[in-house]
Amino acid sequence: MRQYNYLMYALACVLIWSFIPIVSRLGQAGMDSFQFLFWSNLISAISVVIVALGSDYKVSKLFILPRNTIKKVFILGFLDCLFYLLLYYGYSIENGIAVLVIQYSWPLIIILLSVVLLKDKLAGRQIVGIIIGFIAVIITFTKGQITQLHVENPTALLLVFSGAFCFALMSVFSRQYSIDPYISTVWLFIFSTLTSLVLLLLFSEVQLPSKAAFWPTLINGILINGVSYILWFKAMNTGHSAKIASVVFLSPVLSVLWLVLILSDPFEIAYIIGVLLVIISGVLCVGIKGKVRNRE
Repeated sequence: MRQYNYLMYALACVLIWSFIPIVSRLGQAGMDSFQFLFWSNLISAISVVIVALGSDYKVSKLFILPRNTIKKVFILGFLDCLFYLLLYYGYSIENGIAVLVIQYSWPLIIILLSVVLLKDKLAGRQIVGIIIGFIAVIITFTKGQITQLHVENPTALLLVFSGAFCFALMSVFSRQYSIDPYISTVWLFIFSTLTSLVLLLLFSEVQLPSKAAFWPTLINGILINGVSYILWFKAMNTGHSAKIASVVFLSPVLSVLWLVLILSDPFEIAYIIGVLLVIISGVLCVGIKGKVRNRE
């Protein structure tokens, strides 16, 4: 079963990340994107340090790094901060369905970057599986009405796509750099917090989360943005990019289901179709044994 540990890590991330729409909706009550991003990053940095120390990592191992490693984790933190900033700002310009679809282009970008930068090879079934997974996202967000995918603000789509590219690049770099998942996550959030602080001071103002936003911001910082990244880097370091990407497509499908169950959003038959397509995508991508060897 150990050879499938990467699936367990990826599935755990998918489940955690599926709550992003709910937490983001509740957590930005009374705060702008810069404030929400900063407090989430700060809480994430503190939480991952505590988790690492609780996992028997010594302070010297966590915080005393070679200069070359510092440069690498700075890149990871900077890309992560850009991802969320561009994503939040893109949604502030246009909250359309097309934006949601573009946001979940990052699993596809990960596959492309893995092929280009890491020389991964894909089997035909994996390519078909990834395409089916992305179609599942489109059907889910459009509720089966593809004609809803109209673009009113191309700038918003460009910003969200840029953010998705940043997250995909960060994920591929985390694998290429081969840095310990705990160390890379700690420093990612340290640099991401510093970057978001600079942006906060330049474009907004320091403001504590409101009473209504406190718990969602805390949950977002500790679990959704914090601990989940340790699991994500563990999954990416295994080298199964295509298989992991197919699992990730389940996250937005689960997200809309949580919106239905928790926030009483209307239920659509298209959600069931989306789940079925994601399952098919996963079977096609994960069910290949020994035919494709990714570079570890």
